[in-house]
This record gives sequence, structure tokens and C-alpha cells, in this order.
Amino acid sequence: MDDSGLICKALVVKIASRCNLNCTYCYMYNLGDETYKLQPKVMGINTISALIKKVKKHVIRHDINRFTFVFHGGEPLLAGKKTITDFVNLANAHLKQITDVRFSIQTNGILLDEEWAKLLGSLNIHIGISLDGLPEQNDKFRIDHAGRGSYDNIIKGLKIAQSSPTAKLPPGLLCVIDIGADPVATYNHFKQLNSDNVDFLLPDANHEKPPLIFNTGDDTPFGDWLIKIFDQWTVDKNRISIRFFRNIMQSILGKKIGSDMLGQGNNEVLVIETNGDIESVDVLKICGHGFTKTNANIKNTDIDEALTTPLARLYNLSHINLPEKCINCPVNSICGGGYLPHRYSAGNGFNNPSVYCHDLMKLITHIQNVIISQFPADVLEKAGISKLTYAEALEIQQSALLTETPKYMQELIHYAD
Repeated sequence: MDDSGLICKALVVKIASRCNLNCTYCYMYNLGDETYKLQPKVMGINTISALIKKVKKHVIRHDINRFTFVFHGGEPLLAGKKTITDFVNLANAHLKQITDVRFSIQTNGILLDEEWAKLLGSLNIHIGISLDGLPEQNDKFRIDHAGRGSYDNIIKGLKIAQSSPTAKLPPGLLCVIDIGADPVATYNHFKQLNSDNVDFLLPDANHEKPPLIFNTGDDTPFGDWLIKIFDQWTVDKNRISIRFFRNIMQSILGKKIGSDMLGQGNNEVLVIETNGDIESVDVLKICGHGFTKTNANIKNTDIDEALTTPLARLYNLSHINLPEKCINCPVNSICGGGYLPHRYSAGNGFNNPSVYCHDLMKLITHIQNVIISQFPADVLEKAGISKLTYAEALEIQQSALLTETPKYMQELIHYAD
């Protein structure tokens, strides 16, 4: 496989490796991987310095015009104001003259106060806050170490962030889908919170650890949940931005999107742990204890070299090198085979469709047909475009067989036990 085109345009920086919440679905702490116990609690200045030097080398080598640092954890605010300030100042000093440097932070919002909001705004760090909807919905899973719900404290932090005079952008919200909640009520709640944008995440799961599904009598509960929001969203005159829907719509209309969940683009992202270890996407921790670990560390490994490690390469090209059952699927150019961690099984590695395959297929065909309905019939006839139902797409996928197995599938299967 040719690795010459692999580049990294963003780093997820695990600036802190502990958390003040204990969310039951958390891939970092509660889905089987315990390597966080071996990590420093906070990233040290020597690791930060080495990281930024390696980024500078990579940016210059590939003439990257924008590079993004995403502060993550654990809970990144546990790293403290000095650590985050030192990181941003050092990154700007080394990189600002050669690329457009962007910073964001994904926080649970518990520690957000006026001082934090002012600092993050002054450092031009865009804030993302994790909130799973209505109080009873959020507090079902997003609990602290004493088992108490977090909703009230998150809302307090959100309101402070929203009113901060130094914020360059309004904070975004990130919601893990709970199909036991009312989808439209969830969407309306985010609107009532004066949210500018929200994104919905499928729960982290794979074929060994399938998603928690209530007795809905439906084989596409997550797709149906999102469709209900989409239908409300499309008629809403004051709709908020929903990245998941926007990415699907743009992809349907021919745009090559950059998303680890969807599309046909490369995943140009790596993760840096607090000790400097370079990993592929951190959600792959759900595949097993130590699954993401390699011998790559930012202190002794260039980013280009880290991108050639098998798991990083697999993730980077996951929307191009599809599982066998995805290759002839009529919506594979939109879903891109879904999120790599959702494909894993112990017996077949990553050579499986996503555990959310049918949910994605149903959602995509629904959105595609809504878009097609906006065009005049004569235009569609001339262009040879017609609607594709979920049932038709499913039949095509299930009846298609490969005549030749691509060589890259050996790498997909390599991770099988």
C-alpha cells in the first residue's frame, strides 16, 4: 500500500488522563481498556515541546495550511490553566508563521467558570461541551464517581461559556444517542438551551460489544431515532446546525467531506496520550485492553512514521479500504463504511460492516430521497436520478458478491484474534 499520501492535519491531545465524571458508556475508562492507569495524569511541558516540534516538521514537509489541536481527556480542564496556556503559547510561537493554527477543547463543562471561560476565549479555543439532552436522559449515563447526575453542573458551565464576552464562537454541544429518549424532545431541548450547533454520536460499540438496544421491535432503532429529528429539523425555520446531517447531505450532493464517521475522505488525525504515545483514534480502545498501543512516541517518532503504523494507516484509509460486504453497497460513498471502531469483531478483525450499518443505510436513503424530492421530475428524469428505498438498498447490498478479494483486506483481517 502506498503511504506517501498519508498526512495528519489534527491531533487529539490527551492533555489530562483522568476525569471528574464516570460516564457508564465511556470508552476511556469503562469499556475494558485500563491503560489510562499507566499514564501521567497531566501532559508535561517536555512532552508538549516535543509534540509541537514534531508538528512543525510535519507541517513544513507537507505544506499544511491549517493544523488543529483538540484538547481532550479524560477531562481536559483538569490539566489546569497553566498547562493549557503554555501549550497554546508554545504552539503559536512555533507554528503561527507557517500555518493557520486552530484550537478546540471537548469538556464535560463541570469545571467551566468565569475565569476558565475568559481564559479559553482569550486563547481562541473553541469550546465543545458534552450533554446528552434532557436532565433524565443525561443523568442516566453521565454520572460522577458517586453516581450522581451531572446535568445541572453542565448547564451551569454551558451558560457561562455562552455568555463569555471573549468567546469567538458559541460553544457546540455533543450528544451520545439514547434511543430510550424522545428524539424530537431532545432536539427541542437543545434549541431551548440557545445552542448554535449540536452533533449526535452513535454509542461506541462493535460486534463484540454491541450497542444497548431496548426492545423496540425494530432492526434500525438508531436510524429511526435520527430520522425523526431530521424530519423535524427540515421543517424548522430556526434550525440549529447538526453536523451529522450536514455531512450526509453534502456527501450526497457530491462534496468530499472530512469525517471519521462518514464519507470518502482520509481520516487525517492522530491521538497523543499524556506521556507522548502516538495512537490511532482513541475509540479503538473498545476493541480491547491495550489495543491502541504501539511503540510510537512523540519524543522519538516523527508524525510521518507514526502514520505508517498498521492501525494508524488502517484508520486513515478506513473510508477507502472498505470491508467486503460494503464494497458493492449503493450508499458506501456516503457512509464510507461507517466508523472504524464500530466494525471490529474478534473473529474477522475490521472486515465487517459497522454494527450500525442498517441504521446508517436507512438514514442515508431517507435523507437522499428528501433531497431528490426537491428537484423537478423532468430534471430528475433527464439526469437519470431516481429514489432508492432502504429495502432496495438492503437487497442490493445483500445480493452483491465480490469476484476478487482486494489485497488490503488482509490488513483488515489482521486484527482478528
